[in-house]
Amino acid sequence: MSVVEETALVISAEQERAIEVRQSRLLLAAQDLVIDNLDAERVGWEIVNGIGGLRTVIQDDFAESKRASQTAWKAIVAQEKGHLDRLEEPDRIVRGKLSAWAAEKERIRAEAERKLREEAEAAAAEATRLVREEALHKAEEQRLAEAEAAEQVSDTERAEELLDAPIEVAPVPETAPVIVPTIEVAKVEGAGAMVEVWHFEVESPSDLPREYLIVDTKAIGRVVTALKGRTKIPGVRVWNTLEPRRAGR
Repeated sequence: MSVVEETALVISAEQERAIEVRQSRLLLAAQDLVIDNLDAERVGWEIVNGIGGLRTVIQDDFAESKRASQTAWKAIVAQEKGHLDRLEEPDRIVRGKLSAWAAEKERIRAEAERKLREEAEAAAAEATRLVREEALHKAEEQRLAEAEAAEQVSDTERAEELLDAPIEVAPVPETAPVIVPTIEVAKVEGAGAMVEVWHFEVESPSDLPREYLIVDTKAIGRVVTALKGRTKIPGVRVWNTLEPRRAGR
């Protein structure tokens, strides 16, 4: 038998039938009631008082079972909580160390990628330098050859002009962007998922936009209950209604 089934059988079948009969009568009376005169109003209050009386009977019938079940429930919950609470500290310690190690692994991975990128960029820069040096060397050879040819035809002025002029070479084409392969973070067997968790703290409450502010309805309710119609809270409308007092416990 389940806990729900056990709870449903805490009062006798006779008590259950008596309650159901009274419930049905009260429901039919409430449905048929039309209040348009003082006699009908009196009947309405008789029904309300009857509901309150039946509510008290039901509460009395279930009181002992509720006390016993609450005692047992509290003991079970306390015992369970004691065992669960003792797992909090080791769980917190290990999770903190796993988070720290995950951050360290990410640092190592990012550092390795940075080194690969720097090495690739240095290699690309060296290749560009070598290409430029080769171009300068060829331009120098060509200039010397042209100067020598000018001297052979006794064009000394042209030869000196060639030797004094700065060497010009075509710009070296830009190398392709350096692409560094992503380094995967090593995983161990049995590892759970690591999720990215963002945190925050409110540094200046007065600067918060209105959409992030929560109305303290409990505080407003306490003021309205205490001051009633004298309540003066900007943005709050206060009114009252007349309602039958709820009978029973």
